[in-house]
Amino acid sequence: MPSPDVSASSLESLAPTDSRHTDVPGNRSFVITWLLSMLFGVLGLDRFYTGRYLTGALKLLSLGGLGIWWLIDLGIVLAGGLRYRREPLRGYAQDKEIAWIATGFTLIVAYSMQVDELVTTLLGSLF
Repeated sequence: MPSPDVSASSLESLAPTDSRHTDVPGNRSFVITWLLSMLFGVLGLDRFYTGRYLTGALKLLSLGGLGIWWLIDLGIVLAGGLRYRREPLRGYAQDKEIAWIATGFTLIVAYSMQVDELVTTLLGSLF
């Protein structure tokens, strides 16, 4: 029960404005899905998190389709195409811009640091 000096209208203004995605119990977070896709997408953790266990296992076994599946899934997550129980991921509308900017910045920095050559050298030394 609200205190007498706080009106009900001021409490309603604190409620989430996008109630379409908050009423779904157990809906997955866009930010967590995006981070899992970007950092551990090669291992399929983004697919496991969103309940796609079979394709998550296939992605894990193929190491993200040798990187191709990982990039495609990252694009799908950023575009809002990945869903959980047929509902959009929670927080997509609010956080999509920062996710796009951070992903682009990360790819530019990784390319400038020649991370692709480092990974190729590392994999070449293992096999």
